[in-house]
Amino acid sequence: MWSRKLLAVVVLVVAGGACSGPGETADQPGSGAETAEQAVEDLFSMLAAGEFGSASDLAVSEQSALAALAEGASVEDVAAGLRDGDAGIASNFWSGFAQSIDSLLGEGVEVVGSSATTAQDVEFTVVEIVTGSGDVHHIATREANGYQVDIFATFGPSLASRLYPQIELLFDEPSEDASLILTRMREQVPSFYMAAETPNLAPNVVQDLLQLIELITRLA
Repeated sequence: MWSRKLLAVVVLVVAGGACSGPGETADQPGSGAETAEQAVEDLFSMLAAGEFGSASDLAVSEQSALAALAEGASVEDVAAGLRDGDAGIASNFWSGFAQSIDSLLGEGVEVVGSSATTAQDVEFTVVEIVTGSGDVHHIATREANGYQVDIFATFGPSLASRLYPQIELLFDEPSEDASLILTRMREQVPSFYMAAETPNLAPNVVQDLLQLIELITRLA
């Protein structure tokens, strides 16, 4: 899907948006787009225009908060995002993501097609885009509240190895917050299976994803 360099930038972005400011409560996310292609087109239009709050509506709910674990966001902050809504975290995520792909946004992107596929009985639509310089990328979407970008299905190959030790801590240090996070993380398993099917993944990255899935589903 995305280049490993770009994925690494995305992981760092997640950490930067992991927490709301003092006293802030994230808003609940809105609805996605009518089609997968429209979701991707709208997302890039909003990123180019700096409309990061609106862009957050186009990501699957709760994934931004859960992804923040990849860079060590606290259990308490992630759980708060899950309870109160993670639109604020998602807005910060897409703000940083836009900065990381500033040149790509300047070139513009064109949606050239999409294909439906299934992982663990969940249907995904993978949208193919081409940049102005001719690079091809793929973005996985899912129909939840309208079509929305699935962060884990798209960026999972880069997030898996960083998530693993944080998930282990949830088992080692059980709490109400840890239980909440594990419950919501188990709901993302189909997305991680989808990520494992990313074309041309290195075998060790596939193994990272499968090991993460095994850990998340432990004692489920």
